[in-house]
Amino acid sequence: MTADTLAVIWRPHEHADEYVVLIDDEAEYKAWKSGSKDIALARFIGNFNIYSSGTGHTGILKPISKQELETAFFGDDKKIKDKSVEAAITLILDNGKAQQTKFQVEGAVKNATRGHGDVNTGGYTGR
Repeated sequence: MTADTLAVIWRPHEHADEYVVLIDDEAEYKAWKSGSKDIALARFIGNFNIYSSGTGHTGILKPISKQELETAFFGDDKKIKDKSVEAAITLILDNGKAQQTKFQVEGAVKNATRGHGDVNTGGYTGR
């Protein structure tokens, strides 16, 4: 799936992966960023996924795992109580750079034993 959308891209340090959050409503995001922190994240973020790509933000984006979320954003810091996806998204939104571009997002198959959702509409082709 290719979409022309606004995304906030954040890299914790020079040698780390880039993390991407996709923004659905640019006006609400800009209002939130300018100081209206009472605006709920759900108003401008469609899905609460953080994406990453092995080749930077130009490759195919894949949602990160829960383990990668904790390692990349919170580490072993015992003082941090909230290690949720929302806390990591807020960190990206506060420190990342907004960029408008086309992104290719992979639709993750949660259960590969059920197939990839391909449907044969050709009908019966004979013996």
